[in-house]
Amino acid sequence: MIVRHIVIAGFVAIGVPATGPAASPVEAEVYILAGQSNMSGRGALSELSTTDRVADERITVYGNDGMLRVALDPLDDASGQVDAVSADRQAAVGPGLPFARAMLRRHGRAILLVPCAKGGSSMAQWAPGGDRSTLYGSCIARAREAGGRIAGMLWYQGESDARDVATAARWSAAFADLVTAFRRDLRMPQLAVSAVSLSDRPVRDADRYPGWTDIQRQQTHLKIACTDGVSAAGLPHNADDLHLATRAQQRLGTMLAGSMTRLRREGCR
Repeated sequence: MIVRHIVIAGFVAIGVPATGPAASPVEAEVYILAGQSNMSGRGALSELSTTDRVADERITVYGNDGMLRVALDPLDDASGQVDAVSADRQAAVGPGLPFARAMLRRHGRAILLVPCAKGGSSMAQWAPGGDRSTLYGSCIARAREAGGRIAGMLWYQGESDARDVATAARWSAAFADLVTAFRRDLRMPQLAVSAVSLSDRPVRDADRYPGWTDIQRQQTHLKIACTDGVSAAGLPHNADDLHLATRAQQRLGTMLAGSMTRLRREGCR
C-alpha cells in the first residue's frame, strides 16, 4: 500500500509562486490523463511563459512517486516513479495542466490530476486487466489511491498503432473495450471520456505510419456513450514532426475542457 503525502508548502518554497487556497484531495474532482507521449507531453518546458510557471494550489497532481503536490509541468515526471511500467523520462508539457486551468475557470472546482500515460504505448499494451505492473492496472490503482471524486478521463493515443495497417483497423474496437473496462473497474458506468484524434500525419518518415489516416477517421467517428472527441489536426508540431509543441498542447488543453464540459452537461461523470 502506498502512503500518500501532500507536498504543497515545500513545493512552493523552492521559488514557485502559487495562487488560490489549497484544496483537500477529498474536495477535488479527479481527472485521469492516459494514453501515450502526446498526453505525457513533449512540449518544450523552455517555451512556458512566466505565467505558465505560476502554480495554483487548487490544482494538484498525484505524482508518479505517490505524492500529492501542487501541479506544474512536467505533470508526468518520472522522478521517484513507483510503477515502473509507466515511467516516461521524456515527459514535458502536455495538455493536462492547461485543461485543469480551463476547467477551474469554467467551473471553479478544485482539480486533482492523475497522470498514467506512457510514451510509445500501443492499445495492446493498454489491454484491460492485470495488476499494477501493467499500464491499465497501474492507472486503475493510482486513480483509486489519489482521493477525491473521479470526474473524467482524458485520452490521447494512436500514433504507435498507426505503424501497422491491421493494428490500426482494430483501434476503435480496442478503445471501446478499454473504456468499458475503466467504467466497470472504477464503478462509474457514465465516466466522462474526452478523447483526442491524431494530429496531422508526419511528413517526415510518413511511410512509418500507414494506418494514421484510418485511426484519425475512427477517432473522429466514435460512437461510445459519454465519450466526446476533439481533433489535434492543424496544431503545430515540434521539430520531430510527431509531437505537439507547447503552444499546441496549451490549445489542446482548452479544447479538452470544452469537451469535458459538454459531457458534464449531458450528465456524464
